[in-house]
Amino acid sequence: MSLIDGWEYQCVNTTCAPFATVVVSNIRMCQVACLNEVQCKAASYHQSTSKCQLFSDIPDENGNMLANMETVTMFVMAQTRMPLELTTSPTTATTSPSILTASSSTSTTTNASSTSSTTSLSTPTTTISSTSTTSSTTSSTTTTTTTSSSTSSTTSSTTSSTTTTTTSSSTSSSTTTTDTTTTTTSSSTTDTTTTTTATDTTTTTTGISGMYWNTTASSRAGTGTSGAGISGMYWNTTASSRAGTGTSGAGLNQLSSPTGIFLDSSDNLYVADSGNYRVLKYAPGVTNGTLIAGNANTSGTALNLLSTGIRYIFVDSSQNLYVADTYNNRVMFWANGSSSGIIVAGNGSYGTSFNEIYNPYGVWVDSSSNIYVAEYQNHRVTKWASGATTGVLVCGNTSSAGNTTNKLASPAGLVYDEANQDLYIVNSATATSTVMKWHVGDPNATVIGGTSGSPGNSTTQLNSPMAIALDQWKNLYVADRTNNRVQLFCNGSSTGITIAGNGAGGTALSAPYDVKLDSRLNLYVSLNSGARIRLFAKL
Repeated sequence: MSLIDGWEYQCVNTTCAPFATVVVSNIRMCQVACLNEVQCKAASYHQSTSKCQLFSDIPDENGNMLANMETVTMFVMAQTRMPLELTTSPTTATTSPSILTASSSTSTTTNASSTSSTTSLSTPTTTISSTSTTSSTTSSTTTTTTTSSSTSSTTSSTTSSTTTTTTSSSTSSSTTTTDTTTTTTSSSTTDTTTTTTATDTTTTTTGISGMYWNTTASSRAGTGTSGAGISGMYWNTTASSRAGTGTSGAGLNQLSSPTGIFLDSSDNLYVADSGNYRVLKYAPGVTNGTLIAGNANTSGTALNLLSTGIRYIFVDSSQNLYVADTYNNRVMFWANGSSSGIIVAGNGSYGTSFNEIYNPYGVWVDSSSNIYVAEYQNHRVTKWASGATTGVLVCGNTSSAGNTTNKLASPAGLVYDEANQDLYIVNSATATSTVMKWHVGDPNATVIGGTSGSPGNSTTQLNSPMAIALDQWKNLYVADRTNNRVQLFCNGSSTGITIAGNGAGGTALSAPYDVKLDSRLNLYVSLNSGARIRLFAKL
């Protein structure tokens, strides 16, 4: 959108509730900031007031608009991107299928005929139409009026993107007699012809990477299926095999009951091959792994061995490996290239004391080498400073599980957002089946995925979830194990979208145990019962 005479488009400080406050320096950054607020549903730019308000109360969008009659409102909808420039030319009307534009009373006057056209919007899916007229005189006593009309129709699809093409090249001669106007279509070369073309805009908003909005709008409301226009749009629902063959085995091209996975900044894939008591590393594009920890077919408590059950892993910026050696009740650190590990959390015996850990699952390491451990059996997360022999309680209550926000229930996958000091924790206990966001130091958490105490397969439920991933926009990806699917919860939304597995079509999933994203936002899923790692390519 560009500046138009008589209009001002800038973001300044606004009140919150139900608005989001955006302060930027220019219109382009205003657009970026507004669209980057993924929880917002509509952005209103006020005429001649230098205001930009982001409506988060989408159910009351009509009320918001009625209260701001001088505004032009941009709806930030699934599969849409940037608004196209509003055009006030008397001969050309340009519309964009990407954004629905509403104006209370915008008129365009053409020449001396004083013909006005009004662009209007009654619902978010209403077709936007505009007409423009031009006049010409063909003789000294006879006046011939040639009218060119352009109609742009936005076609909405609930399952996939729809291409909308609008052209107008009709030439009509109108002869006015008293109160009756007869319109005749002709191709006479003596008449004036005006052609109007609607052009689709494919501008990508900076910071969004084109992942959340498409240039063709989906239906805002209607009879489409749940998640229509979203499910399957962002990732190919047919997966490729990234590691493993689907048949359990100990070969370097095989896996057995894989659990945790991790991708480093170079997109090297690391796999906790639990059934083989080892961790394998796969370079990009390579399907044969390299052994970096443990020993195939040999388990034990020695520092060069891992237990019969290993769960989640973490790799730091130096490609050092941290392994939740679950049944040995310890977290192991394997320096890059080392053939043996050292214990960095726990002492090898299970218990509730803070020098012990009981079945570690999730593990995360911050920039100061503090280690966060989700203790499955102790229903808590403990923090272990570098070199420490005891941990400190970060969240949960030792040996006390529950559905309340001050407790955890069999915590499994773990992600730490260090910049905001927020822990994202999966409560894998079937009776709880939630993902919680716990700010470090707070006594209670917030449920951001699933319905506490109500496992199920609806869009607001999870069933024995195991692990999570978080993208740069704080959107949440959940390995919903018993439901054999991956759910996406957009930042601020409690409604999940099935993007892989059961409900998305395409490749089926079998007990997804972990989920991760690479640098290109391709989706990786560990199949504990499928003996492989699936890759769903980002579209």
